Amino acid sequence: MKKLPAFLNTPVRLVVAVVLLILLAELLIMLVILNLHNTILVDEVMEEIVFGIIDPILLTVIVAPALFFLIFRPMRAQQAGLERQLDELLRFQKLTVGRELRMKELAEENAALRKQIAAAQPGGTKS
Repeated sequence: MKKLPAFLNTPVRLVVAVVLLILLAELLIMLVILNLHNTILVDEVMEEIVFGIIDPILLTVIVAPALFFLIFRPMRAQQAGLERQLDELLRFQKLTVGRELRMKELAEENAALRKQIAAAQPGGTKS
């Protein structure tokens, strides 16, 4: 049972959910169209219009918001989290690189001061 929540957060979950959504939406649309056909529609031209134009439009109207809530909204939230992590990493990099450069400058300054001290001492140059 512990593997079920992990499975539900996978891309397979999205594919299964989208496929089921499309199948159920199409079934609902077909039931409505067949009900209309039995009561109102008799003309073949009108039937072609319903099955050729209205069916895909209704399917799009039903499926598009579901895709937004199932795929695009979580993806935006994940993208915002990744952007926050990137900002944090860039700040950390700036701090650490700046610190390393300052340490290098101090080491060079320290070496220069040691040379000055060694040159100023009587008795030669010490390193």
